[in-house]
Amino acid sequence: MAVPACMLAPFGAYASSVQVSTNMKRHSHSQRAAGASLLALAIAACGTSSEVVAPRATASGSSSSGASVSDSGAGHNAPEDASKQDAAPGEVITIFTVLFENHDYDEIVGSTDAPFFNELIAKYGLATNYSDCNIHPSLPNYLCMISGAPQYPGVVDMEPTQSFVSGKFPVDKSNLGSQLEAAKIPWRSYQESMGKPCRLATAGLYAPKHDPFLYFKDMQTGLGNLCATRNVDYTFLDADLVANTNRFYFITPNLESAGHNPINHPKAALKASDTWARGAINKLMQSAAYKNGGIIFITWDEAEGRSGRSKDRIPMIVVSERIKSAGFKSSVAYSHKSYLATVEDLLKLPRLATVAGEPSMATELLKP
Repeated sequence: MAVPACMLAPFGAYASSVQVSTNMKRHSHSQRAAGASLLALAIAACGTSSEVVAPRATASGSSSSGASVSDSGAGHNAPEDASKQDAAPGEVITIFTVLFENHDYDEIVGSTDAPFFNELIAKYGLATNYSDCNIHPSLPNYLCMISGAPQYPGVVDMEPTQSFVSGKFPVDKSNLGSQLEAAKIPWRSYQESMGKPCRLATAGLYAPKHDPFLYFKDMQTGLGNLCATRNVDYTFLDADLVANTNRFYFITPNLESAGHNPINHPKAALKASDTWARGAINKLMQSAAYKNGGIIFITWDEAEGRSGRSKDRIPMIVVSERIKSAGFKSSVAYSHKSYLATVEDLLKLPRLATVAGEPSMATELLKP
């Protein structure tokens, strides 16, 4: 009978311990006890789940096996706390995501109005054929980034307690937050100018539509003050970087810093976001979390299609010391859904069904 794949790692560890003692005629009582313990752990890890294993598409078009999770409801089995597991050499430890606003690919890449963004592009990686979720305005793209679906028809942005034609926020759907909680991976969403944690209404330069976790029921109404614990003001970031406990950071600047305002002056808005990014991204790059195998994903929520440009094509800048080569460029068709699939793969999370077939950027852009 074939041994299930989930049992191979524990038996491999036991086999290694046996090899060390090849000069012994029999194993000691302690070795036999260790073997029995490992067997028990392996059986527990396998469980009795009949979950379907979905193929994951890679940039090259090949596929690799990975579990797929339904997007209905937010219940997941929680494995051992990932923050307490030792990372293997080269394994991703921390992921940072920084979102900017409302600019087309050609307005950013190669532009003198965005010198810092282009410095990063020259030194790290760029997905040149990356797009939003082919829906507008901002909110459905943010929701798509963490759930693989826009969750409502779009057309207008909404607050996280409003009703729409076919439903009401918050929606009861699985999302990246659900997965991180289930896997016990420490994380936070940092919102500039949010002020009070878990703020559900627009206030000054803060817009809740830029914090997608607020729009999901398990995140907004979760037990243990979950919403206020996970969705905080940007000023919390400095202390968290020093503590170095979080493994996923979702960062959104306020309406001015993100390049959203001034709406009628996109060049001025881009310059403002580029200036903010220089300070913010450099801060992340100086952190222990980044230096120890971290990855920074930098992208925009949506394109605007100004001057006849694509309404959906935006840059995805990937900053990491693990980039395959300086200035690496990919022409593979990626999207916000690919971003979610990439994060899930890097953090060893089961993929949501909404992104089961999406290509992973990690396969192409990063060294193992």
